[in-house]
Amino acid sequence: MSLTSIDRTLKMLNEHETDVNISAFCGDGHHDSYAHYNYLDNKNIIPVIPLAETSKNVISQLPDNKDVRLDNNGIPLCRAGMPMRHHQYNKNRKTHVFCCPVKRQTHRKGKTVYVTHIDECPLKKDCQPESSLGPLVYIKSNSNPRLFPPVSRDSRQYEKIMNLRSGSERVNAYIDNYNIEKAHRNVDYSLIRLFLVYIAIHAEIMYKEFLKIEISEKLPDNSVDAHSSGIEFDKILTNIRDGPLNKPP
Repeated sequence: MSLTSIDRTLKMLNEHETDVNISAFCGDGHHDSYAHYNYLDNKNIIPVIPLAETSKNVISQLPDNKDVRLDNNGIPLCRAGMPMRHHQYNKNRKTHVFCCPVKRQTHRKGKTVYVTHIDECPLKKDCQPESSLGPLVYIKSNSNPRLFPPVSRDSRQYEKIMNLRSGSERVNAYIDNYNIEKAHRNVDYSLIRLFLVYIAIHAEIMYKEFLKIEISEKLPDNSVDAHSSGIEFDKILTNIRDGPLNKPP
């Protein structure tokens, strides 16, 4: 999705006074450019974008702290060479906090404590025993918005958002089976066809669920016939999508 398309979408939502609030933008490696990060930051939209495999121009050290080394994903390395654990992101200061990778939070006797797993450290020692999390590394996201976006690429939140994107991509790939773009060049007709395709998708899912229930009631568990029936049903659906009714005029 180009910056022009993103800008047009935001303007359209604003002009129609909708209640839609875009808080995050999730894209693939094609959006991994400083132009996208700067634009989204200006619009207060959180970028959730992986580093492009073809252009992983990751710096090996922080410009303001030469003692901090970085791995290929922009994650700071501890003294032992292990990727440090992302502890939190301070929204007000726009600062990432990374802590010791072998010091992790746990619960014991109803209390939250931090435990140091010395056996996991290559140096086999606690570099900062007086601290429950240290050594700590602070990195401001505006120092390099591409390498240090608000949502760290090694966080659970990043993984969760990317999984949502993967689900939408599977739906788009499913829609492509109906050849909507080749069906008609008229926008109105294409939207009508897209609406009908969504109806067909929902009907297919509902019928699949009905088939599972029907088979489970008639056949014993772990039956080969039940699996075979499911395969045959998928073949029928494929023939319907590829049939003459689905071909563009």
